[in-house]
Amino acid sequence: MMKLLSSAQKLITLLIMVAAAVACKQPETIVVDRRPDTAAQQDTTDKKPPTPQNIFQQLNIGENQPIHSLDPLLASNRSEYRAIQLIYDGLVRFNADGEIEPALAREWSSSSNNRKFTFHLRQDAYFHDSEVFGSGTGPKVTARNVSFVFERMARNTVPPRAAELFMNVKGFNGYFQEQRQVYNPKQRQLSGISGISTPNDTTVVFELNNPDPDFLKKLATPLAVIYPKEAVQGLESSFNPVGNGPFRFSQQANDSTFILAKFQDYYAASEIKLNRVDIISTDNEPSLWKAVKAQDIHYLPGLGPQLVEKLLTKQGSLKDPYTKQFTVSKNGQAKLTLYRNTGSHISENTGEAIAAIAEQNSQTLFSELGPGISDVTFSADNTKSATLSSLQLEIMKAEHPFEKQFQKNLASLLEKHGAKVRFSNISVLTDQTDLFVTQQDTLIPARSWTEKPTLFRFVLPIYSLTGNSIQNIQQNQYSWWISLRNTNLSDNLN
Repeated sequence: MMKLLSSAQKLITLLIMVAAAVACKQPETIVVDRRPDTAAQQDTTDKKPPTPQNIFQQLNIGENQPIHSLDPLLASNRSEYRAIQLIYDGLVRFNADGEIEPALAREWSSSSNNRKFTFHLRQDAYFHDSEVFGSGTGPKVTARNVSFVFERMARNTVPPRAAELFMNVKGFNGYFQEQRQVYNPKQRQLSGISGISTPNDTTVVFELNNPDPDFLKKLATPLAVIYPKEAVQGLESSFNPVGNGPFRFSQQANDSTFILAKFQDYYAASEIKLNRVDIISTDNEPSLWKAVKAQDIHYLPGLGPQLVEKLLTKQGSLKDPYTKQFTVSKNGQAKLTLYRNTGSHISENTGEAIAAIAEQNSQTLFSELGPGISDVTFSADNTKSATLSSLQLEIMKAEHPFEKQFQKNLASLLEKHGAKVRFSNISVLTDQTDLFVTQQDTLIPARSWTEKPTLFRFVLPIYSLTGNSIQNIQQNQYSWWISLRNTNLSDNLN
């Protein structure tokens, strides 16, 4: 009897130890579902023996920023912008050389004074099948879809970022101001934007107040892609990502994994070799790297500071151990800026003192940010002085890995000069915010609060990492741009 009791006690003790081990926080592990049928039934019906042409191909992309929304007007980071460009097309798009080429618009023309642009839509462009349509079948893309998207940009329920690109369109500013300032819809007088007309289902005309050499480029940004009115369903929070691009949104497997399936009725479907794309997002760089080494992730469009430090030389090339497995390339650049909040308690003199300290210790601030930093400018005025001793500073929360690393370096530097630094738990500007860091990408409007005084600014190159078995991932000078036309996996990794 005593022997049986002792065995039971041992068993109970063992169970307690196992439970305790499970309860401990474990390092994040990225699990990738490679089952072809997860994406969609229609994409896996080919029952012929597999050949190099019909092997199911799945590309897994690792992103180091969270994807909060696939709504083009609510997107706010590169991870979201890149996903949006896979799901939606705009009137025009960029190619790998950064040049404009046709997308939903098969052709266009401009007036002699470059103030009027006429776009003729393709007649073989369709929206993805979705339950938002009564029949469940995606209809043709029409000119009215285009005008709806631009009218939605002006709503007071979405950020003004997209609208800021198109204020030069005739009547846009007036429509925007009424939408933003007249809250009762019954009191609004404007039914649309006077400078956007749709003579028929396949023609859209834009009239500008003044010539704009970047107008077509603005139309090619992810802020101006086209989607149906049915996708909005009244509330912005209920937006359904129904697009017309090469890949359709299939499902969100979990908080960090988005599954896209090839759109079989895409007008350029022959250029799409991939059957499925999984986008896995996490700010845990070691987990991303572990998944890359295991070939669970094939492509990192943006390396964070930890992986830049681990993988790249001071010249920006791959270190020797990795050259046989991967290819690294520049994927555009971003401008990082340190601002002083004029609404906070720190004075102009204090801001200048912080800028002077930053200038004197710029290498410390650049630590772990990687190679190729350029265009460094400071607003320091060495004739002004201020002490940081016992100064309380709050820095706005950042999401991007490089912003986080820069803020960490800045806080460490200021604390060495006597300041006490705390980080806000929200990523918006308040009266308590003293300093904040932002990243600005080419053609993407900055947040409105970047009108504050600049203390320090520099340009940071963005690097991407691609497995050598992946062919034809297209990038250009815009860090938020990606194209998977003719991308394929040379080895059957799936």
